[in-house]
Amino acid sequence: MFKHAFVITVRPSPPVISLTGPAIEGVPLTMNCLSTGGYPKQDVHWYRESVSSANRLTALITFVNSSSGYDVTSALTFTPAKSDDGVSYFCQSSYGDEPRLSNTTKIDLLLACRYSLSYVYTTRIFYG
Repeated sequence: MFKHAFVITVRPSPPVISLTGPAIEGVPLTMNCLSTGGYPKQDVHWYRESVSSANRLTALITFVNSSSGYDVTSALTFTPAKSDDGVSYFCQSSYGDEPRLSNTTKIDLLLACRYSLSYVYTTRIFYG
């Protein structure tokens, strides 16, 4: 008698990105990425500027197993700088060995920058 084991992989929904507040230069920001419904548990990663292993960022991962699959959240916390203004961040849910089952969502970070203003006061005195 032969026994076969089948593993059924369920593609998760496209990731949903949310921010904990506005992106302000110098103020810590957390971007959350939620990937739902995958089975088995999907990998969820953040990337800066492009989806490649060289641009992968470190984030806190949490997950919940439910009857409809795994819900995985990846929280990326950092303090934005001027160099982050206009940069694209990507959240990707995937199964490492099966690229056809990956989903990617992109967010362009528009930063509220703090600029210091310097004023030059000039005084003219006229005699006459």
